[in-house]
Amino acid sequence: MAFLAPPILTRPSMSATPLPAPWKLRLPALALASAVVLTPACSRVSHKLFGGGGTTRNGTVTVAPPKGAVGTSFSLTASGFRPGEPMTFEVDPPNHKRFVGPSHTAGPDGKVVSVYTPQPGDPPGTYLVKATGSRGTRAQSRVDITAT
Repeated sequence: MAFLAPPILTRPSMSATPLPAPWKLRLPALALASAVVLTPACSRVSHKLFGGGGTTRNGTVTVAPPKGAVGTSFSLTASGFRPGEPMTFEVDPPNHKRFVGPSHTAGPDGKVVSVYTPQPGDPPGTYLVKATGSRGTRAQSRVDITAT
């Protein structure tokens, strides 16, 4: 019977790859973090993360007719939006719950057209009409709603 010696387990030599000094690890990490925060392409991310404001574009919104009774259909036309920009119309009656319409997409000319009809029970007064795009375009106008 032959006697087999147990295998000898050895640890690989660590001297071939010395541990880097702490500053050698921190320097590349700092450079990478600085590049991400300071790069113009990432400025939107840093604005969102660190509370900076975004760029706002001024569009226009017109309401036709500019005055009418509850039940009147008002044409809302937003323009000056970026082609393909998603946007919504919001109508804020005085002392009443606001109405936010469905999402629309600006056409190649930057325009969106929709219709708003005040419902029975909506108060008379001057309503604020807002057009808000997801890429920073904003516009507002007013419409006067009279009692029926």
